[in-house]
Amino acid sequence: MVPLRRLVPAVLALAWAMAGAPAAEAGDVTAFVTFPSPSDAWSRGYGAALTSTWFHVVGLEAEAARMPLDGAAGTMTSFTGSVMLAPPVGVIVPYGGLGVGLFRQSLSTTADTGTLKCFILGVKVKLGLLVVRGDYRSLRLSGDPLLPMDKRISIGAGISF
Repeated sequence: MVPLRRLVPAVLALAWAMAGAPAAEAGDVTAFVTFPSPSDAWSRGYGAALTSTWFHVVGLEAEAARMPLDGAAGTMTSFTGSVMLAPPVGVIVPYGGLGVGLFRQSLSTTADTGTLKCFILGVKVKLGLLVVRGDYRSLRLSGDPLLPMDKRISIGAGISF
């Protein structure tokens, strides 16, 4: 027979483990439309982002975006990883941070691949499972890209998990 002094801590530990910590939102996945600048060269683009939230204030994000050229046969595709501070204020989550990634521009038969850096400011509104977001990204493309792109404004929606 197990002594009572050993059984009580084991039962308390099991109860605590089963109760667990309060539920926390782990992140969100969103789809967005993006409006690159300079706007005379680029058309409206689209993309998706997966954000993971850590310690309720740090966001790690992976994003893929594709922007077509306006009136020409060409595109720019980018893949970015970002680290952001995102302190929630009720249902509103302002965020800001830095990102790095890769881009590929193509224009007819010419192509250019390089790296990109970005500064990000934005806001998310979380309404239950629904997430609505808008952000501004200041971009710096490496080397001598085929066409310049210096910023993007994006609006999107998705789900929180």
